[in-house]
Amino acid sequence: MGMRMRGRSMLNSSRVELRVVVFVFVLLCAAAMAAWAPPAAAVEATGLYRVTLPVAARSQAALTVAFRQALNQVLIKVSGDSKIAAQAPVAHALQNASTYVQQYAYQQQAAASGSGIASPKAASGEAPLQLQVRFDPQAIDRLLLTNNLPLWGRERPVVIVWAGINQGGGKRFVLGTESDVSHPNATHAVEQAAQRRGLPVILPLMDLQDRGAFSFSDLSGGFVEPLLKASARYAANAELAGVVQPAGGQWIGRWWLAFRGKTVHWTSSGSTQARVLASAIDGAADRLAARLAVSAVAATGRALSVQIGGVSTVSDYARIEHLLDKLTPIKSVQLVSAAAGQLVFQVVPRGQLSDVRRNLDLVDWLKPRQSVPDASQSAAAGQTLYFTYTP
Repeated sequence: MGMRMRGRSMLNSSRVELRVVVFVFVLLCAAAMAAWAPPAAAVEATGLYRVTLPVAARSQAALTVAFRQALNQVLIKVSGDSKIAAQAPVAHALQNASTYVQQYAYQQQAAASGSGIASPKAASGEAPLQLQVRFDPQAIDRLLLTNNLPLWGRERPVVIVWAGINQGGGKRFVLGTESDVSHPNATHAVEQAAQRRGLPVILPLMDLQDRGAFSFSDLSGGFVEPLLKASARYAANAELAGVVQPAGGQWIGRWWLAFRGKTVHWTSSGSTQARVLASAIDGAADRLAARLAVSAVAATGRALSVQIGGVSTVSDYARIEHLLDKLTPIKSVQLVSAAAGQLVFQVVPRGQLSDVRRNLDLVDWLKPRQSVPDASQSAAAGQTLYFTYTP
């Protein structure tokens, strides 16, 4: 290799040296990446391609129906669209659901299923029968992307849920971690809906600090600011708040969701308190996915430059490279240069360039920054994202 380098021009030698430096830098990162788990404000959702649901029997007919139901649930989780089954390509896929199944297994379990649907008793009178199904992630993603349907990645915002329950007659409370004991049905409804939608949620402690930060009237009146201040201690990405109360023989919920400086409001209704609480999670998931999911329909095919400053150690690089490599809006990523505490990556988006920006903005240790490029860089300035690494 040394003989070849001496036979080249000084310019080519410089390029080779740069490649060697970058190559050695990447090699040094391999060990760090193997042991490092990337913490961020957003959470990597798990179980997106798995479903457990009740079945009445082990027959082929029951299995076919269960596969369709399970695939529908998975497509809702992965796309973030609760009405995804109305799309023609999805309707066709549901008729051939078994082709997407990677593995499945039966189990007997007396507890309620992960789908939130009461389990029917098996014909033999034994404990209710459940079916665990895992679908092929690559096949599911391909189904959505090739048909220009939304794909919501594994990296999802954490939502703090402030859910007030007004039962009438002066009985009212706000769901919190202590509600697991005092109001298990309400807590279970929120947790099961979040699991069904693949949405990371947390309930507040509702300790003295929370109780002193806002009143139930703030919650029922839709006052946003007190709840945003109360949410600061939880370091969530989004805030979902509202109150459920009986009205005219049913339950009504009035909700608002705050995310990245924008707040949206909606109402929901249902025959039970649990259904309305679940609908709040559905509403939040639909609205977050509408802003964060990726669609290939507007893919530009153009590369994007991502420049990240403030990088000082090999572990810093490992953390950043791991993030970019796994981020759903990014189709491919390549390190271009590493010098003076700054990394420059070339990124090819799956969809629009703005999809990359929106998802990187979820990461609390990457701070967007403005950069004034020189004249030689001005033509590409609009295709460059600038961040500062802040561990």
